[in-house]
Amino acid sequence: MQHLSADQRAGRQILAVFIQRAVPAGGALMRNNFFDVRDSDFQRGIDAAVANDWIKVDPRNRYRYLLTAEGFAAGRTTEQPVKT
Repeated sequence: MQHLSADQRAGRQILAVFIQRAVPAGGALMRNNFFDVRDSDFQRGIDAAVANDWIKVDPRNRYRYLLTAEGFAAGRTTEQPVKT
């Protein structure tokens, strides 16, 4: 099994929320949908997901996150989302 860094695990937690809520590519979630992600992991996960081009932060609303096609594909190929 591949060992992920803390940032990558946090990014996968963000991606898992999109997949659990069945958000399609191009869909969006607001900050309040991520209460399952610990506060200490949230910003690190957002930063990692943006760096991996899995999500984008809405330029008009910093609390709205958009799932990219790459993020949708990455979420579908993940066997089990990482939960902590």
